[in-house]
Amino acid sequence: MPNDFAYAALLIWPIVSVVLYHKYPVITATFWTIVGGYLLLPVGVEFDFPLIPALDKNTIPAILAFFGCRYIAKKKITLLPSPGIERKLIIVLFLGSIVTVLTNSEPVVEPNRYISGLSFHDTLSTVVSQWLLLLPFILGIQIVKTHEDQIKLMRLLVIAGLWYSLLIIFEIRMSPQLHTWAYGFFPHSWAQQVRYGGFRPVVFLGHGLKVSIFVMTFFAMAVTLSKLKIKMTRFSNTSVLLFIASVLVLSKGFGAIILGLLLAVSLLLFSNSKGRYLAIFTAGIAVTYPLLCIFDIFPHQYLIEGIGSIDPTRAASLQYRFDQESALLERAMEKITFGWGTWGRNRLEDSVVDGYWIGVTGTYGLVGFVAIFGLMLSAVMKASRVCLSEVSDHHKWLLVGHSLLVALLMLDQIPNHSESPYFWLIVGALSARAMHKNSSGDQEISVMKPT
Repeated sequence: MPNDFAYAALLIWPIVSVVLYHKYPVITATFWTIVGGYLLLPVGVEFDFPLIPALDKNTIPAILAFFGCRYIAKKKITLLPSPGIERKLIIVLFLGSIVTVLTNSEPVVEPNRYISGLSFHDTLSTVVSQWLLLLPFILGIQIVKTHEDQIKLMRLLVIAGLWYSLLIIFEIRMSPQLHTWAYGFFPHSWAQQVRYGGFRPVVFLGHGLKVSIFVMTFFAMAVTLSKLKIKMTRFSNTSVLLFIASVLVLSKGFGAIILGLLLAVSLLLFSNSKGRYLAIFTAGIAVTYPLLCIFDIFPHQYLIEGIGSIDPTRAASLQYRFDQESALLERAMEKITFGWGTWGRNRLEDSVVDGYWIGVTGTYGLVGFVAIFGLMLSAVMKASRVCLSEVSDHHKWLLVGHSLLVALLMLDQIPNHSESPYFWLIVGALSARAMHKNSSGDQEISVMKPT
């Protein structure tokens, strides 16, 4: 059970946010409000009031960032992005969610469980939940406008990751204890954090896989900045990269290590045009994966055998996920257009929902999947088109690195659920840069100092 400090931490965060917005520029304040809350606040602790979604480590910082941008920083922040494909996809998601509720008024009755049908209350709650989910994206697309804004966001993520690495290294050596010490309980299964004769760090993210994919994320940002010879800290870029790479390996996330290696090789050895094609191809796999599974043409067994030649244990884990995914997809097919709705109606009695994509598809159907993953794909495609225009190689490489990261995070949503507030902030920032391709700040990149 959570201790008193767990709830106090949620209540203190609004004060932290107000201080941030009074002290720092809007991008910095928004970053630390959203990402800081995700990294430090307790997992699974929430205030559950009637008629509105639960307020937790994801929703509270997002709401605070919205009010901070609009009322403290005095930015013209709207509830939805400006007219364009992003706004259309979000509206589709909202309308689709309403239809999901309307088409699931019947209860789920099974031998060992009973789930009530959805009601009008669920309509309001679902739409608000979707808006809160995408609020970091909506903010990112409105506050990141210039080339320098994009670099600042990347640099902030690297700095946050470096500081967080101290906690990660502590848990690698001492075992995942920080969440229990701070908040009074361990947020997941202890056995799942034991790997290769040691431990996967959990810190305050809930699971070792989320920690490893976060490390991969700021490693990707560090590689991109280093590629462009942009100074990240007082230490040399080479030292920073070697340190982060070591933390990534020690975090023991097999998938995250593969994704990080793929991105590093792409940026350091490929041309920006090849990197752009790889980003499009990777994002394309993630978006078409449900159809490939529905028509049974994705090479699941070939992939398992390939991974098995490297690590049989990871191959067995992937086989288990694919088996669960297949069973859940069979249930999702019964309501494939708009899904089963919330409250676990999309699950089977003994199912485990690991992949984000199957959770979205089972809950909100293909309409919800297309809307949510379409926002990610749109960002990658827009950035790719900008790379074809008359922009400098510096701008192109920054967009390619950013696009590759978003595409690889999309791919990770197939076996895992690593979707998070910082992920949506990154996607929104990429969409924004593609929309403001010719915007540039007053400072020259070559003389920008670390912040």
